[in-house]
Amino acid sequence: LASRFAAISKAGTAAFFSTRGNAFSTRTAGFIIQSHFPPGVTNTASGPLFGVQFSQLPCGDVNPKLPLGLSADPGGVPLYKGGQAVGGVGVEGNGTYTADVQPSDEDVTREERIAVAATRGFPTPEEIRGDRIYVNGLRLPFRNVEPGGRRRLPPLDLSTVGTFDSPIRDSPAPARRRQRLGGVSGTVLTDGQGHDRFFPPADGVDPPPVERGLTEGEVRRILAQGARQADRTRAGIRRPIGDRARVNVAVVDRAGNVLGLFSTQDAAIFGIDVSVQKARAAAFFSSPTAAERLLAEGATRAARPVGDNLSAFVRAAAADGIGLDGRIAFSDRAIGFLSRPFLPDGIDASGPGPFSRPTPDFSVFNDGLQVELVKEVLGEVLVLRNPPTGDCTRVPGLANGIQIFPGSVPLYRGRRLIGAVGVSGDGVDQDDIVAAAGSAGFEAPSDMRADRVTVRGVRLPYVKFPRRPTTR
Repeated sequence: LASRFAAISKAGTAAFFSTRGNAFSTRTAGFIIQSHFPPGVTNTASGPLFGVQFSQLPCGDVNPKLPLGLSADPGGVPLYKGGQAVGGVGVEGNGTYTADVQPSDEDVTREERIAVAATRGFPTPEEIRGDRIYVNGLRLPFRNVEPGGRRRLPPLDLSTVGTFDSPIRDSPAPARRRQRLGGVSGTVLTDGQGHDRFFPPADGVDPPPVERGLTEGEVRRILAQGARQADRTRAGIRRPIGDRARVNVAVVDRAGNVLGLFSTQDAAIFGIDVSVQKARAAAFFSSPTAAERLLAEGATRAARPVGDNLSAFVRAAAADGIGLDGRIAFSDRAIGFLSRPFLPDGIDASGPGPFSRPTPDFSVFNDGLQVELVKEVLGEVLVLRNPPTGDCTRVPGLANGIQIFPGSVPLYRGRRLIGAVGVSGDGVDQDDIVAAAGSAGFEAPSDMRADRVTVRGVRLPYVKFPRRPTTR
């Protein structure tokens, strides 16, 4: 059971991360999610996509596709046909599901060797492979083994060497359709039966328009503002260099209800779920009732086998002067800063952030509040095989969990929180600038922003833009 889940998550990770402009493997993913970037080098900041592994979870309500979320374990590689990403292949068999914490040794796992061999005939274009892409001057890895020669392999009857958990079938039709918004070409989600999901934009539910909440027109405006910014922003992880950013933009109301979601053309699939997680995180942590909701769920869990695994994070935040009472407007960059195993990030002699595990207990699979929110429900789905309900946390407003790397800001009308916008799909600084552009007209009051707050003598971040942001 566990090996099957791991193989599916590996294949899905490679597929969801790869586009016409970049091809990432699970080895690439493992390189960008760890507590140091590059992994194994002390006193460096965490990976740019720290925390992304807890997305696409089967208990979520947006893109519940991968049983273990995104994978960081080598053995998942993308499949291409004619330069178009069409899927991925994942292999699990050694019983160890982890991340490569020492990528400099260039080890080759049997799983990766098998997965790469399986891609013969579906080659990744050389120019967009992960190892052709640099982040902060560091070349990303892609795979540590190349496909074998062109020798024709003998026919093999798979039914004689193994079993099928599900029948082999054609790829289903994409659950997306083309859409233009604000003059930008893109796509919106469908349910596969002709009905749109999260589009057209909707009025806010909490608060509703009659209580000065977001209107359908305002949600459309926020999505369009973000899409137009992406269309003129230089991509961070795409080739050719100078290509525009391709992102997913989501808007939620104060309670985390998705009011609209738009993807620019060729945006990576993983960012669909992540953009909503980011938006929900910004809305939740900026809310006057954030601490109250976490404590209430913690008290409920105290009576169950999982125990109260949430209130300790609320207390830790309070000890650092973070009340989670609506007085601070949190971006996901700020939330992530408080979720790192070192605060400030990159200074190994410092202690963990209030939303992180203590350093001796920390791992990419045990990172703190993020995993504690989803651990109980995810276990019920995977171990007890309970049917998913579309809620990973049982905390109102966080149906698919939270994300803890940059790319979202809260939305305000005056000093009143009315929602948030989240962006994902390209570099994290690109995500930030698109989110900030989307929020124009609904910005957080300057005195409430997280970058006006100091924790342990360190000012929290809010947003960070690329040094050379535009393509033209």
